[in-house]
Amino acid sequence: MINFKKNYIQFVCFVFIIGLSSCLSPKKLYYFNDQVPGVQNLEKTKKFNIHLIQPSDRLSISVNCPDPSLTSYLNGNSGGGYLVDVNGAIEFPMLGKVNVQGLSANEAEMLLKEKLSYYYKDLFINVSYISKVYYISGKSGGSLPIPNERLTLLEALTQLPNFDPYNYKVNDVWIIREDSGKRYFAKLNFNKKNIFESEYFYLKNNDVLYLKSRYKNSFSGATNNLKLITTVLGSVLAFYITIKNLNL
Repeated sequence: MINFKKNYIQFVCFVFIIGLSSCLSPKKLYYFNDQVPGVQNLEKTKKFNIHLIQPSDRLSISVNCPDPSLTSYLNGNSGGGYLVDVNGAIEFPMLGKVNVQGLSANEAEMLLKEKLSYYYKDLFINVSYISKVYYISGKSGGSLPIPNERLTLLEALTQLPNFDPYNYKVNDVWIIREDSGKRYFAKLNFNKKNIFESEYFYLKNNDVLYLKSRYKNSFSGATNNLKLITTVLGSVLAFYITIKNLNL
């Protein structure tokens, strides 16, 4: 009877430690773990990674010509950018209201060049976005810039401060997007390969990225050192119990 109780206690300890050291399946942490080596045709996602100008966007516009003094006043608003109003237009010096909604940055450059060419020759115009993506992760939040007119979900994750997949549900990530007078809510699963074909893989200006926290104070949210120590101790104790049982 004593041996039975002893073995029972040892068995319970063994199960507890094994469960503790592996309480979070690695498959829940691996991104797109169903992906196999291969090549993806980017034509499927081409229409998603081109950001078109929308109301509430801010544009940085610089205008230059061989004599910079002639066009310097056109760049007076470059610091804060030009706000695209609710009608999709910006207020530009000399030109007044210019509708840019639905245009790419390149198309906006050509439109402004065409209108300003009546007054100036040999113009060089650059239009870029002053864009941000907002994120909420646990108790923290903030914003990320969108460089070079594009930011993918994976790039955004690498920029999050102190990001640890153990702390968040990477199979339950939400994106909130406003576009053309509508608000869209999308739920994404980073464990699946179809994340690459999602229209939300390329983030847009003013998108909100929401990462749900795992259970508060759970072992899955512990520091890497604590997880490593507990796993090693659990393995050693399990090995000890097994050897001792074999000698009984």
